[in-house]
Amino acid sequence: MDNKKADEFLHEAERLWMAGEMPQARELYRRARLVLRENDDRAGEMAALLALGDLELRLGRRAPARECFVEARTLLAGGGDQKSQGAVLCRLGDLARHDDNLKEAREYYTSAAELFRAAGDAAGQGHATKRLGHIERDEGRQDVALELYQKALGLYRAGGDSLGEAHARRALAALHDLLGQPDLAHRDYELALEIYRQTGDMLSEAGALTGLGRLLRRLNRPEESGKALEQAARLYGKAGDLRGEADLIRELVHLDLGQGQRDRARRHLSRAADLYGRIEATELRHKALKDLEAL
Repeated sequence: MDNKKADEFLHEAERLWMAGEMPQARELYRRARLVLRENDDRAGEMAALLALGDLELRLGRRAPARECFVEARTLLAGGGDQKSQGAVLCRLGDLARHDDNLKEAREYYTSAAELFRAAGDAAGQGHATKRLGHIERDEGRQDVALELYQKALGLYRAGGDSLGEAHARRALAALHDLLGQPDLAHRDYELALEIYRQTGDMLSEAGALTGLGRLLRRLNRPEESGKALEQAARLYGKAGDLRGEADLIRELVHLDLGQGQRDRARRHLSRAADLYGRIEATELRHKALKDLEAL
């Protein structure tokens, strides 16, 4: 099987991922990786491993993600261009950050940013810079995080990466919200959503809608908040993320009760309990049913 088939697998896997069809996307990434290995295409195999690892990490499966990233780094042991090295370091930084090892994550991201800069890859530098912003935000240095997110936004624009620009906008929106700047937060969420809808990135759209819905709730705009959160829940459901859908529907109950909509709150609790049951989240299901009985 030639590399053309592997390219087809990768293209279709990316489409499926954006549509939320994760199991199918995972299988196609694996098949692409096997084809590329058979053809001794180390660069292609590394790219497939990174994509597969990203998907696993997005699903919260850190062990399989780490395995993919370590294998990708092994493929670079005999050399590799700066962009590839930077890409692997960014992923290892992601793992370190998920493990709350921020010192190690910062080292990985800083090294990756320098490699991307040396390679003239503005979008890659944007990826690393945005991630450094996440660390500064997590450590409470919001002013530094703001500067890094704005820098990342400019780098994504320079690199022609519209999806990266949307991710930077979403990060800026959340930070503006944290800093008590709701108008700026609302603007950046809307700009991010526009790009996500254009590219068909369903899960990112759901995440941005969730942030927007929570912002609107704090601004005492319950109807608009409910609409955004309902849309996000539907997208999570369509994408097969039943936990994400259930958690948002559970959140909608508070909005329902605040508006005196007890019947709607009951329907939402019943739906959430059903979803928690389907994913075997027994404790959450029991809590939803207990709250339903109390209504």
